[in-house]
Amino acid sequence: MFTPQFLITVVTLVGIFGVLTVALNLELGEAGMIDFGLVAFFAAGAFVYAIFTQPPPTALQQYLWGLELPIWIGLLAGGLAASLFALLTGSLTLRLRGEYFALTTFAFAEVFGSFLVNEPRFGNGTVGLVGLKRPYREIIGIEYDVFLALVSLALLIVVVIGAQRIIKSPYGRTLRMLRDDEVGALTSGKPVARYRLQVFLLAAFVMGISGGLYVWFTTLVTPTLFTAGVTFLIWIALIVGGIGSTWRAVFGITIIVLFEELVRLVPYSTVRSAQIATSLRLSGLGLLLIVFLRWQPVLRLGDRIKKARASAQ
Repeated sequence: MFTPQFLITVVTLVGIFGVLTVALNLELGEAGMIDFGLVAFFAAGAFVYAIFTQPPPTALQQYLWGLELPIWIGLLAGGLAASLFALLTGSLTLRLRGEYFALTTFAFAEVFGSFLVNEPRFGNGTVGLVGLKRPYREIIGIEYDVFLALVSLALLIVVVIGAQRIIKSPYGRTLRMLRDDEVGALTSGKPVARYRLQVFLLAAFVMGISGGLYVWFTTLVTPTLFTAGVTFLIWIALIVGGIGSTWRAVFGITIIVLFEELVRLVPYSTVRSAQIATSLRLSGLGLLLIVFLRWQPVLRLGDRIKKARASAQ
């Protein structure tokens, strides 16, 4: 069951989705922002990376651009595009608090998803961009999957170290003060909206880069890859691991990725059995969530929600 290829895939996905989980933990655990729209930043990074690095469209494709730029420029452009979208979203929503902010970010993500589907000049509509090249594939050869796993893991390590430095710095202590006592922070002259916008942009930037790296893994980008299900999967991972800790966030996404990949190993031969497998997957995620909510004493989700509601009043 735990073949080398299986473990390589798990490491790769933990690296990619671990970046999203750590970024969400920075938003929620440190700044108190309930972000239900993170998949939009992930998708923006993936699509912009693909557009910047792929050749011009053929007769069967409708997207306008194909710049064939170096991959590292594409990754950087994906991160900046995600930050730009976060700037647009944050400038309109960061004055909201608690569940109002959560619902608004979710709505923005759904609007962006509809844009991807209905505007073929950006990403070729529902078909998306398929058959994308894997960077350095010709050079690395058959060991490419190992290479991708190492790159994904390296990105996660960099993001974890950066998040830890932020958390332990005076800046991180200021964020926690804003999270716990917004009125007191405003009274002491702290620019609450500016601090939250900075965290929002930073989280979106690393999510966008992770989206570009996801293209290396999938070799395609379509709107169906970037649905609200991705957002909720990352939230489940953060809850399973524990809000407020970078390392627990990594642990949580590792558990979820392992579970997801184990479910994919279940054989099914008919549409009915595929539907049953999907139902079992969702039931299993729900069971994992219940178990960790019940038995993990370090998790304080209720406290976070109460604080978010208190700041909204």
